[in-house]
Amino acid sequence: MKIIVTFIFIIISQFSSAQNCSCKERPQLNEIISCEKTTFKNGAKIYYQFNCDSSWLVFESKTKEKKKLFSLDKSLIELTGRLGYLSWAEYNNTFIIENRLVSGCCDPSEFVLFDKNNGKKIANLGREIYHSNIKKYPYFVTIDSKESNFLNFFNLSTNKLFKINLPKGRIEKTLKITTEIFFESLFEEGEIKNGIFEIEYRYKTRHNGKWLIGEIKVDLNKQTLI
Repeated sequence: MKIIVTFIFIIISQFSSAQNCSCKERPQLNEIISCEKTTFKNGAKIYYQFNCDSSWLVFESKTKEKKKLFSLDKSLIELTGRLGYLSWAEYNNTFIIENRLVSGCCDPSEFVLFDKNNGKKIANLGREIYHSNIKKYPYFVTIDSKESNFLNFFNLSTNKLFKINLPKGRIEKTLKITTEIFFESLFEEGEIKNGIFEIEYRYKTRHNGKWLIGEIKVDLNKQTLI
């Protein structure tokens, strides 16, 4: 009897899963949305599901507890993978998700940090200036959208933050006297070598003046500007 019950449970589970990953009325959704599961190192999973009414992103803990992280309603289902929560990356105790606020060009994505054990949101990280995949220095670097006088260095493994000052008013003034819209567009691609983070950025001091180059060097071990 136990074997029969188990078999029935498996069939029901598979049927339920299929129901949450298809829409007969809109077969094109099967090509747009992947329900493939990503399994984290701690056994938790993250994956998309959908039906004819909506699509949603599911976090499933290693104890099989499920939590809906994000959803798109019927009118926006076809934008799944281009709008809202798109991709994710795993860290020691956390994972981050890319959140695209606009489906087209050219607004930068924002990023959200979650607890890998229970799926709870830890922080809205904001827009990315630099994102390190180096295990020893798993930093996500941003510039504050309201106060542009410092860089935030958020450790994705420890959830600790430190800040590095920028020349006061330089970034904000540059946006006011140029056609640039986002702070992040002023920064070049950064890199980490031997525990030193380096990045360059463009700025102007006069409307008709030439572009100047600023350089930032940070000792990540000491968390100080060099």
